[in-house]
Amino acid sequence: MKVLVTSSRFPHALCEIRHFGEQGHTVYAADTFATAPGSHSRYVAESFVTASPTFETARYVDDVAEIVRSRGVDLVVPAFEEALYLAEHRARIPAPIFCPSLETLARLHDKHRFVELSRSLGMPVPRTIVVRSPRELRRAIDELPEYIARAAYSRGGVTLLTNSGPLAGRVPIDACHPTPLQPWIVQEFVHGTDVCSFSVAQHGRIVAHCAYEHPKTIEHAGGILFESIDEPESLALARRYAEALKYHGQLSFDFMRTSRGLVLLECNPRPTAGVFMMGAEDLCDAVLGRVNGKGPRIVPPGVKRQIAVAIMRDMVRNWREIPTDLAVLFSGIEDVYAAPGDAMPALYSLLSYGQVRAYRRHLARRGRDVSDLVAAQFFDVLWDGTRRS
Repeated sequence: MKVLVTSSRFPHALCEIRHFGEQGHTVYAADTFATAPGSHSRYVAESFVTASPTFETARYVDDVAEIVRSRGVDLVVPAFEEALYLAEHRARIPAPIFCPSLETLARLHDKHRFVELSRSLGMPVPRTIVVRSPRELRRAIDELPEYIARAAYSRGGVTLLTNSGPLAGRVPIDACHPTPLQPWIVQEFVHGTDVCSFSVAQHGRIVAHCAYEHPKTIEHAGGILFESIDEPESLALARRYAEALKYHGQLSFDFMRTSRGLVLLECNPRPTAGVFMMGAEDLCDAVLGRVNGKGPRIVPPGVKRQIAVAIMRDMVRNWREIPTDLAVLFSGIEDVYAAPGDAMPALYSLLSYGQVRAYRRHLARRGRDVSDLVAAQFFDVLWDGTRRS
C-alpha cells in the first residue's frame, strides 16, 4: 500500500513513517519545509514540500491532491492539525484520509466544545468557565482559588496562565487576550499525576491503545521521556468517545489521575507520543483496519522511549537537571529520532531549527519580537477555528 504521512516534522509522524516502512508499505512524506526530520527517514520513498495549510489552505490542498494523484497514494495519514483542513476539503483529495469529519475534529479540538461534549457523556471533567474578553478572564480567575487558563485553540503547553503548579506565574495575565472569535477556558486546577493515551479507532471501535506517562518534561510542558503503563480506565474512556462519535482515525487524551480516578483534561484528535511505544505491526494493522475481532491491541506496560535532542536541550537550559538527563541519555532507552539504521532524522532534528527563524519572521510581521521553540513547531500547520477556502 502507498501511504502519505503529512506534517513529517513531528516525532510521532516519523514514528508512523518508520512503522509503515517496516511493514513493507511505500511511504511518502510531506511538510512545509524541506528539513522536516521525518522526510529524511530511509523508509521514505519520496518527500514533498507543500504550502502551509494555515496560511495558504487552497494551495496546500492542491499540493496534497497532486501528490496523491501523481504517486497513486492509497491512504493519507495526517499527523497534526492539517487534518482539519484536509477533512474540510476531503472531496478534493482523491484518496481516503485517515481522520473523521471536520465537525468531529473541530468539536474535540476546541477545548470548550470538548468539555461540553464530555459533560453530555457523563465524563469526569474539571469545572470550566469560557471567557471571551480580558475582563471575563479576570472575573473567572477570581472565582477559582486554583486555576489554569488557556486558549480554546491551543496546543503544546504554549501560553498557560495559572496560579498553581510549576508554571504558576510564568505567563502574566496581560499577555492573555481572549476574544469572541478566540475564546479561552479557565479551569479548576486539578492535582494529581499526568496520564496520557493514544488510540486508533475504526468506525467507532478502538482497535489499538497505549496509555503512558511522561516522567520527564521540558520546561514542564512537553514530554521528553515516555513510558507505557497499565491504565484500563483510559481505554474505557476512549471507548466511550469513539462509540459516541463513531470515531474513525487517531485519538489522544490527556488525563489527571486523582484519588477519584482519571479526570479528563483535553483531547487531541490526532496521533501523539503514545505511538512511540506501539509496535509497527499493531499500528499498521490498526490504521489499515486489519485487526480482528478479538479486542484492541494494547501496548504492555514498561515500554520506554526518549527524545534525546530535547534532553540535551534541557541540560543546556537547566543545569540542575544535568545528572538526571545524563542518566536518561545513557540508559539505553531507545531514542525517537535516532533509530538503528535510520540516523538521518536525528541530524535533521537539529537542522530543522531553521523553522524557528521562519517563526520569528512570522512574529515580526505581526509586530511581535518574542519567540518560543515549541510554538515554532506549530505556527504554519495549526487550526484556530477559522475556515479558509
